[in-house]
Amino acid sequence: MDILCWKDLAEEKLSESIARQMFWGQNIMVTKWTLAPGTALPTHEHESEQVTMVQSGSVTLLFPDDEEHTLNAGDMLVIPGFKPHGVRVGPQGCSVLDLFSPIRKDFIEGKASYLPQQQKDPYIRLHGVLRSTGMKVTPEELREVPLDVLARYVYDKECITMGQLREILGLDKKQAKDLLRQWKHGDDHSESSLKRKLERLIAIPGGLPQMSGAKKPSE
Repeated sequence: MDILCWKDLAEEKLSESIARQMFWGQNIMVTKWTLAPGTALPTHEHESEQVTMVQSGSVTLLFPDDEEHTLNAGDMLVIPGFKPHGVRVGPQGCSVLDLFSPIRKDFIEGKASYLPQQQKDPYIRLHGVLRSTGMKVTPEELREVPLDVLARYVYDKECITMGQLREILGLDKKQAKDLLRQWKHGDDHSESSLKRKLERLIAIPGGLPQMSGAKKPSE
């Protein structure tokens, strides 16, 4: 178990008015939002049960049946899974903690359709993939390794499909096939050395065999 601190976690700027930090375990995710005054999110729903806790400012949660709840600093609300809701931030902005169970894989993969989409740094995206399978490494450590070597490592460990990797790296089908062909021809000495460096950097959880990896998600 690792002790984490908010000041050490990377902050994602999804837009000028929305920033977030996240960490997660096997079954629960904690997300800290910093939202500008007047920020609005459209009605959406998700499988996860959600606990919203307001740290500062105020936020109104809007439900399709015309029910709404305004939460101020110190207030909390439990939202059941698959309960449609929208968000409107008060005039002073707000800082909010959300707990989600099960974890929001759409957040990790940057695919939540109701949030502003950001072209993420591929190192950050691949870091999220590794973290979601239980592997422990910091984004800064990953940057010590060339992106193509990191991409092959994540793919070889079956943490990700080629379709997902194409989306992260911005490859078309032909480029992806060329990449697989290049990988198939084998490693040179320098690449093998870099892969060994990755093995040293990444802590593999006990339930995840180091060479076979986690179960590959479906395309």
